Amino acid sequence: MRAVVVCFAAVTVSFGASGEDTIRCRNGRLVNVGMTVSEVSSRCGQPTSRTVEEIPVMTRLATGAARQTGTTHAERWIYRRGQGQFDAMLTFEDDTLRRIDLLTEP
Repeated sequence: MRAVVVCFAAVTVSFGASGEDTIRCRNGRLVNVGMTVSEVSSRCGQPTSRTVEEIPVMTRLATGAARQTGTTHAERWIYRRGQGQFDAMLTFEDDTLRRIDLLTEP
């Protein structure tokens, strides 16, 4: 059983990210999934980097074809959290924090 746990841990680390619900910013304040862009920014300050993209929203028609019905706004913010802490990538969709990933590799 111990070998299975060690193997699972090694596989998880090798993918480079893990999903989290809450992180602590460099200044010690907490942010969690569900917060808005302005709430995260006021707690953690400006991110080290920011990527913005528009993602198409697709709908499947009765015929089986797909049609674009709109777009969603997505942002990915990177925070450097200090020595001994993994950097964090925060993913926002439509101004709401949807995912927090800890980056285990540069």
